Amino acid sequence: MAPRLPAPVARRRCRPALAAGVVAVVATATVATAAPALARPDYEMPFPCGEQWTGTTRSTHRPSALSVDFNRPGDLGALVVASAPGVVSRVADSGSSSYGKWIVVDHGDGWQSLHAHLKAQWVRTGQVVDQGMALGLVGESGGVSGAHLHFEEKYDGDVVRPSFSGTTFTFGTTLASGNCPDVPLAGDWDGDRTDQVAVFRRTPSGSFLLAGTDGSVGTVTFGRGSDTPVTGDWDGDQVTEVGVRRQRGRAFFLRKDDGTSTRVKIGRITDLPVTGDWDGSGTTDVGVWRPGAHAFRLLRADGTQQVVRLGTVGSTPVTGDWDGNGVTDLGVFDAATATFTLRTVAGGTASTSTVALGTATDLPVTGDWNGDGVTDLGVWTPATATYTLRTTPAPGLRRARVTALVFGQPR
Repeated sequence: MAPRLPAPVARRRCRPALAAGVVAVVATATVATAAPALARPDYEMPFPCGEQWTGTTRSTHRPSALSVDFNRPGDLGALVVASAPGVVSRVADSGSSSYGKWIVVDHGDGWQSLHAHLKAQWVRTGQVVDQGMALGLVGESGGVSGAHLHFEEKYDGDVVRPSFSGTTFTFGTTLASGNCPDVPLAGDWDGDRTDQVAVFRRTPSGSFLLAGTDGSVGTVTFGRGSDTPVTGDWDGDQVTEVGVRRQRGRAFFLRKDDGTSTRVKIGRITDLPVTGDWDGSGTTDVGVWRPGAHAFRLLRADGTQQVVRLGTVGSTPVTGDWDGNGVTDLGVFDAATATFTLRTVAGGTASTSTVALGTATDLPVTGDWNGDGVTDLGVWTPATATYTLRTTPAPGLRRARVTALVFGQPR
């Protein structure tokens, strides 16, 4: 459980403000709600790992006294992240009234989370989001008396008492966010032409944990926990390095072996990062995937961009050399069907193939698991921190080989 801390924060609230003579109260369990029939998602606070926020309410809080108003000093423009995995079901703007700019994430089985009074919205309706992924910025839009985040946990449309890290929240307290999930990755960390798995841990200073072939674990601290991690061979030495993309600045930060980094700016704030060797030069390039247009924009060495449409707004982009020709291809993973769609180009003609792997709650990962020069597929199961790695069948073999590997921190 995250520690409770003192709360020296001036409260900003949803309008209407309290009338003269009315005393603000800490909500108690006076709102009758039916006991949820299905398990609650593993909600964490809707802020990056370790940030301290004070959550308050009042008896007249709308739409329910079980809604939370989160404040902290200098909160205007602070990052808001997904409290649990899900699909963005609504991105709306009610103008100067009510919620203002708001986002709803559907977590399945009747559960939702709502984030209101935002300054910016960085996701699109239908987009799949993972826990800890940026949704937007704290603002003061709508009917408010100052900047704050209005947050609701909902079941079957009704606001329920919030719970974070499995513990019921006590209104009027300050907590440190436990929203510190692992993100799956892979790369050739030792240059043996075979990829190993890794995770990016969303601690305040981002931490890459790299699995070695001998069972060792290497650690590289780089970026911020709220960044989106990427991997690639930035200098062409056949060893994978790490990097991040920072949404607010729309920039990649690519770490070299000596600890220095280069900065590459591309895309919009709402874009997701991708990396790959787009021209077969042996050096990894960068690009972005635009959810709203479900299109890749690949930055080439000459500064031009190639646009390729693939998937849907709810797809997760993946990249890899699916045919072993030394050039990175594109793909998407669709969680609803647990299916990879892989795009290859031969003789100037593009074609696609599909591979089913994993479940709707798994996260995709790609890498060359057997060193044959062809990128294979995999998924990571957050609940058990288990990688399921599928090796592409060798010529003459009918079935792919599937192995399981536990690495990272279960959620």
